[in-house]
Amino acid sequence: MENKKHLKKQNIVFAAAFLLVLFIPLVTVNRENGGLSRDENRYLAKRAALVKDDGSLNEAFASDFENWINDNIGLRSVLVRLNAGLQYRVFGNLSSAGTGSSDFYLGPKGEFNYAEKEMLLDYQHKNLYSQEQLDETAAAYQKIKDTLEARGIRYYYMQCRDKHSIYPEQFMTSVNQYGDESLVDQVMKSLKANTTVDVIDTTEVLKEGKTEGETFGRYTDPSHWTEFGAYLAYRELMEELNRGVGEALSYNNESTGNSGILFDVSGDVSHLNTGSVSEVSKQVKDNVVEPATKYKVLEPEDYDIELKDQGTTLYGGIHEIDEQPGYVIKNPGAVEDDLQITPLEGTGHRIFTCENAGNDEVVLIIGDSYVENYILDDIAESFGKTIFVWGDYSDRFMEFIELYKPAIVINENAERCSYRFPMIVRMASEISA
Repeated sequence: MENKKHLKKQNIVFAAAFLLVLFIPLVTVNRENGGLSRDENRYLAKRAALVKDDGSLNEAFASDFENWINDNIGLRSVLVRLNAGLQYRVFGNLSSAGTGSSDFYLGPKGEFNYAEKEMLLDYQHKNLYSQEQLDETAAAYQKIKDTLEARGIRYYYMQCRDKHSIYPEQFMTSVNQYGDESLVDQVMKSLKANTTVDVIDTTEVLKEGKTEGETFGRYTDPSHWTEFGAYLAYRELMEELNRGVGEALSYNNESTGNSGILFDVSGDVSHLNTGSVSEVSKQVKDNVVEPATKYKVLEPEDYDIELKDQGTTLYGGIHEIDEQPGYVIKNPGAVEDDLQITPLEGTGHRIFTCENAGNDEVVLIIGDSYVENYILDDIAESFGKTIFVWGDYSDRFMEFIELYKPAIVINENAERCSYRFPMIVRMASEISA
């Protein structure tokens, strides 16, 4: 009799436990529709609708409901964190922590690395160009420069390097490298040797900066430089823009509306594409050019620089403290004009104006997150108007030129964005001779 009572109690306990396992996830289900999951760095699926907005039946209701349940079931965030922590702390693995971590890897001493499939090929030097492709790419950039120069616009190409090129010692030892030259190395070498394009290559300044600080952190966002590394790259860019300004001619081309454009001159000015000498706004007397004003460059004392934890938080809440200097401009003059309407919506536009820049020049930057997230506000302090456009819209390059009539164009590219080289070739082929 006692055994039967004991078994009965045991069965009740098991039944209650089973019901709890079933109902707790339902009771604790996430009720925020399409909320942001900070553990997974993505938005969760929205509640499934049986009827669409247009009144028609939602034929994908079953799959939508399944996605909603999978994303919002109770205790999901707890389980995501437990699994990610187990993979990282116990098995030393980042890429198996979940779907949002597949491109993250640990280095020899536990350093965070980011490497998409194409980045792995780039590191291994398995995506090299043929000579024909190199020539084609160089010719495209030269054509862009010539086209803009004919309009009185200065053109610069800025190459940003990813962590694996600056800190190869922190990359995964399981990935082998073949040869000494990468795709970007090839293109940089070709542009410097075979074109007149002004190339700003951040490689050396980021490598040399390693003696003073970390240009990419051990545990900071592995897909971007640190704020210290960003500042070094910013200085490299501004020094290139200011190089030779004392020997430059500042003029206004009335046919394009460009202002403050700089050209080298040496005696004869007939080679300038300005129509007639009378159109030159800076007076040339006895072949001496009035020096142009250099662009403002922010010095370290223009920032509040404080150490702060910049360790990134990866999938599942994985985080390691990584204290790095943070750079905050003390007295910013540039203001983001987010109310300015543009006919080119949807191209990642950001527009800044700065009344105390010391000039009214327009600089157009076609680039990516290395500039936008780290040095765009610094650059904006130096120009009357700064316009940023996301680099994947390079096929609309000439539309941007016609619309904004910039004095300077900076074409910035991350190393992992070498897929944009063919885009540039395609775009250049469509420019009228």
